[in-house]
Order: sequence, then C-alpha cells, then structure tokens
Amino acid sequence: MTDAVSSEVAQLLTSLGSVHRAVPTVIRELATNTMPPEQQRMFAGLLMELADLMVDHAGGREDVTAPSALADRVGTTGRQLVTVSARLRTGTSTPEQLNEVARLLVALAEVLELYAGKMPTASAATDPPDVPEPLGP
Repeated sequence: MTDAVSSEVAQLLTSLGSVHRAVPTVIRELATNTMPPEQQRMFAGLLMELADLMVDHAGGREDVTAPSALADRVGTTGRQLVTVSARLRTGTSTPEQLNEVARLLVALAEVLELYAGKMPTASAATDPPDVPEPLGP
C-alpha cells in the first residue's frame, strides 16, 4: 500500500481482503451444511465489521452540511436498529453501539414529536361521522 492510503482505508482494505478470502469456504460449508453455528456467527461479525468500516468511510466523504429529511433520519435509525439486532443475535454488539442507538432513538423521538406538532390536524378523522336521522314511518 502506498503512503497516500490512510489508516482508515488500509483497515477497510484489510477487512475486504479477509472477507474475500473467506467467502469460498463459507459458500462450500454452507452448501454442504458443514459450517458450525459459531463459525457462522464469526463470519457474520466479520461482515458487520466490514459494513461498519464501509459506512464510516462513506460518511467521511459525504457533505455533512446537507440537511437531512425526516424520512432519511427515520431510515438511518431503522438501518442502525437492524444492525444492532443482527449484532445482538450474533453476540457481536458492544455497549457503545447500544448506547449510540439509544441516543439516536431519543433524538428521533424528539424530532418526530416536533414534526407531529407541526402537521395539520385531521379533524374529520377524529370527529365522529355525521349520522343522518332515521326517516319516520
């Protein structure tokens, strides 16, 4: 690797190489049903580490001044929840990751409350419908 490659990129490339080398064995063992569950969890952890590095790398290259729409915030938090769920299932989550998602959920709840307070009220949806009086005999 050249001197121009940052340590972050070097770590990303190392992780990519590790996954690349492991994939043929993983495919063969999964196809023949010979991969033990612990090795499956270890490979899943390697994939999650790679995903974290890729997300961090991409995040460092984005324009952070661009405003984030509510849907983007909800989507980002949802993806992070799915990631933490997978990490909990594989036993690869850390307290820092759980705390970060907890902070994001609190922030998201506050943003949703603000947006909900600014949305127009739908009185027709909350008021009971007008029922016509029955016709006489």
